[in-house]
Amino acid sequence: MGRTVEPDITSTFVTKHLLRGNPRLLIGALPFAAAVVLLKVIAHALDAEWLDLSPLLAGAIAAEVFILGFLLAGTAGDFKEAERLPGEVASSLETIADECLITYDELKLPEAKTALQMLIEISTSIRLWLMQDRGFDDVMSDIRALNGPFKTFAPAIQAGFTTRLKTEQAAIRKLVIRMDTMRRTSYVAAGYLIAEVTAFLLALILIFTDMEVLAPTLCLVGLIAYLLFYLVGLIRDLDNPFEYRDGKPGAADVNLDVLERNEDRLRAVLGSLDPAPTATQVADAAPVAAAATTAEAADEVMEPPV
Repeated sequence: MGRTVEPDITSTFVTKHLLRGNPRLLIGALPFAAAVVLLKVIAHALDAEWLDLSPLLAGAIAAEVFILGFLLAGTAGDFKEAERLPGEVASSLETIADECLITYDELKLPEAKTALQMLIEISTSIRLWLMQDRGFDDVMSDIRALNGPFKTFAPAIQAGFTTRLKTEQAAIRKLVIRMDTMRRTSYVAAGYLIAEVTAFLLALILIFTDMEVLAPTLCLVGLIAYLLFYLVGLIRDLDNPFEYRDGKPGAADVNLDVLERNEDRLRAVLGSLDPAPTATQVADAAPVAAAATTAEAADEVMEPPV
């Protein structure tokens, strides 16, 4: 018998707890930090370190970190809001699906199954719109298409149910428009500009400042440059939580798995329903039911009185 290979506890811990998330930003900031370190080495070799170390350098770095912290706090708030939006859309879709199921169970309206299929299409179109950044008008049209089944439901169900359906439809439309606004609106464009320009100037100052001993200088310069470039990239990513560059989620993009799971659940629910009777089947069944009713009435007439 083969020996069971136990997973490496250390590697599992590192993967799940220390290196969680998308490492794109971590890797993306490395070339910039490496370039700064390389230029520092070249400047030291060419004796081009013209600036003397000044205590004001620490103040300049602190000011840059303050600006970055201000921008990070603002974009993080929008990102936390954006994280909730796909889940709220899925919740509204599930609520409408519940009303459709109740209508189908009680009245066997084929429009209830049509509405369930429309909900699946809405969830899919929202997800593809976010991933590919096209088809916003199609999403709005899919949401508006629910008016057809709802118009059929209205005479047959209670007024409160119709109101709930229209309320959830309006909520989905509102959430989609909010997503579109967040994609197209930048937090503070002028703040991004000053943060990026200041980070670039600080990198130049670090390169041309004489800090005497080379080895620890390279470590500190590389660390500071890496931190600055990473934070600038992180803020840029957080500012558009629905970017999905090349159709793939980035380091700071909202996870859309909740919509995909919602589609799977709705497909399973739709597949579990009995097929609704078609108009032809109803018309064919009507003569049979009428004949059965007539036969029962005839039997009652022929029975002798007791």
